[in-house]
Amino acid sequence: MELTASQLNEREILRYLGCSGEPPEELLRAVREGIALIAETARPRQIWRLFDLEGAHPVGTSVTFQGEDIRRHLQGCDQVILMAATLGPDVETLLLRAEVRDMAQALVLDCCASAGVEAVCDRLEGRLRAEWREKDRYLTDRFSPGYGDFPIGQQPELCRLLDTQRRIGLSLTSSGIMVPRKSVTAVLGIADTPRHRRSQGCLGCAMYDNCAMRKGGTPCGGQ
Repeated sequence: MELTASQLNEREILRYLGCSGEPPEELLRAVREGIALIAETARPRQIWRLFDLEGAHPVGTSVTFQGEDIRRHLQGCDQVILMAATLGPDVETLLLRAEVRDMAQALVLDCCASAGVEAVCDRLEGRLRAEWREKDRYLTDRFSPGYGDFPIGQQPELCRLLDTQRRIGLSLTSSGIMVPRKSVTAVLGIADTPRHRRSQGCLGCAMYDNCAMRKGGTPCGGQ
């Protein structure tokens, strides 16, 4: 799966950067250059696995999802998909070099890469959603460790079940940070009836932790 510049949402990246109005020409140029560079550098990889689901427990595993939010999210589902995606190590290297050389460019590239990995996840989710719809089955939105009260500490369990290090080159540090950083793990429930879609607000945003607009009390239009 390739990542093209057209798949990265320019307005979304500008919101990540805290720009809610008409962007200065210099910033717009920097974002467009960043989009092109991330699209050129990224080597996306993704993986998913299907499990039967009993409550919050993927059958055949030692994992039980913790937290009321993920349990509500999966209510009524009898199967679950675990997925992971990454932009690859070349983007990680690009970001690290930019952080040493030019922090302003590093921030733009970081936001472009966040939009990039979300675009990769969106494409995979869309393909899965269409595949199951042909079977008269319906998927929830994806829900990642760290959303709501779904513990980030369950990230290693998802990576282990997906064998992400061997399959797509995604590993975790001892402190639980994903490497490459521009990577995502997520859970999608499957049911016989259409699922209520979550509002696309701050909770599910790729920039939740770093968004200056959210921290300043003025969330963007995605809220």
